[in-house]
Amino acid sequence: MSTETAYKDALLDHYRHPRNKADTSDAQVVARGRNPRCGDDLEIGVDFQGETLEQVRFRGRGCSICIASASMMTEAATGRTRDEVGALLETVNRWFGDEPSAGEAVPEVLQPLTPVRDMPARRRCVLLAWE
Repeated sequence: MSTETAYKDALLDHYRHPRNKADTSDAQVVARGRNPRCGDDLEIGVDFQGETLEQVRFRGRGCSICIASASMMTEAATGRTRDEVGALLETVNRWFGDEPSAGEAVPEVLQPLTPVRDMPARRRCVLLAWE
C-alpha cells in the first residue's frame, strides 16, 4: 500500500469515525466557524485544566476533509498547553500556506492531511477547525 493510499484511508476513517465528536454545550470555551463554500459548520468546545487543554471536542457538519481535520485537531490538541497548541496552529498554517517551511515537522496524527496540501481550494476545509 502506498503512503498516499494510507493517508487517504486514514482521512476517510477520521471522517467516518470522527474522534471527540460530542456535545459542546457544557464546554468552558466554545467557538463556531463556517465555510459557506463547502457548507462546513463547526463548533469547537474546550475544557481547560490550568493552561492545559484537558478536553477538546467538536460538533457540526461538513465535507469529509473538514470533519477529518476537526477529528485530527482534537487528537493533536488534547493534553497540550495553550502555548503548544498555538505553536501547532502556526505550524499547520505554514504547512498549508503558500510557502510552507521545507522539512518542518508536523505531528504524525496530522500526516493524513498531506494529500490535501495539493488542493488549494480545500485549504479552508482543513483550517476551519484550527481557527
